Amino acid sequence: MKCTSLIFLLLIALVPIKGISQGSVKEMVDTKQFVFQAQSLTPLKGSMRTLSPGYTLKVSPDTIVCDLPYVGRAYQATYGSSDGGMKFHAGKYDYTVKEKKKGWTINITPKEVSGSPRVIVSVFENGNARVVITSNDRESITYNGVVNGE
Repeated sequence: MKCTSLIFLLLIALVPIKGISQGSVKEMVDTKQFVFQAQSLTPLKGSMRTLSPGYTLKVSPDTIVCDLPYVGRAYQATYGSSDGGMKFHAGKYDYTVKEKKKGWTINITPKEVSGSPRVIVSVFENGNARVVITSNDRESITYNGVVNGE
């Protein structure tokens, strides 16, 4: 019995686990081509909340599309809008990258977007990421999740 358990564990250890390599993460960051998939959010005043799949921040060389939920205080509501999420689409944006010890910090400032959001994306070598969004008309909010090259 011990022998079969040991063989089973050795076989599991030898099976390659699909992961994201540091090189592919760096390439996504450098080419401005990645999708952040949010798994949880933490409002400025409150506790962490787990999210269902489907909330994303998509960055491509010509656009940035944010479709993330928002929980927190809004200082100014958008007239005629019933959607309270952190949602915007920008064709023009500033994008700067700083390499850190175990990853990268990306500062994104979308142009011509209501509320003047500023997005800070901290991407780690293993593909995990943290996004902090600050805006003139809302409290800041933090999202945790993963990046991939979709």
